[in-house]
Amino acid sequence: MQICTKNEQINANLMGAARAVPHQVGLIKLSKTQLKVLQSIMPGEKVTAEQIAERCDLSCSWASTLLKTVWERGYLVREFFVKSNGGLKYKYKII
Repeated sequence: MQICTKNEQINANLMGAARAVPHQVGLIKLSKTQLKVLQSIMPGEKVTAEQIAERCDLSCSWASTLLKTVWERGYLVREFFVKSNGGLKYKYKII
């Protein structure tokens, strides 16, 4: 996944779309920490909040929140499985 850097030229079509629906740009825009989380996931890799917390030096609960937000914005797919104690655990993968 190509992530735009600070000095890259922004595609004219993207700029036009952003101007057409400025109220929706915030729905897909990522914070620096969310971007850091996204960039820490390798293509094809499935990760848990615990793995991201370790990689990005975050608490597990904060990593879980960030992954959920990035998933809600359409950058990740999510699957879940039931833990032996009855709870749910999520794994995330880049689309």
